[in-house]
Amino acid sequence: MKQPKEVETVTTELREALARVGVVLPSLCPDPVSYEHRYLPPLVELGRCTMDVARRLTRALDGSPPVLAEPVPPRQDTVAERLSIATAYVNARSRGERA
Repeated sequence: MKQPKEVETVTTELREALARVGVVLPSLCPDPVSYEHRYLPPLVELGRCTMDVARRLTRALDGSPPVLAEPVPPRQDTVAERLSIATAYVNARSRGERA
């Protein structure tokens, strides 16, 4: 059985740990497709980021001191909203439409 709370908790913990070293990934969220998939384990979507964020993440992984910047508030959308978007995408693709 899936653990929806667990993937959300892990995502929050990762977001907070990255923020402590000056890295903000605005797209960080539970992956809506794997979240509802019957067999796949839930995944954490890291998303895309700017080159500046990629450099900050590299510095954090290297153990270099963080270069702090203005924090970007994370998106406040819900898993239900993301699942709705993913469902619409899959439905459009199954009808042969471009999503």
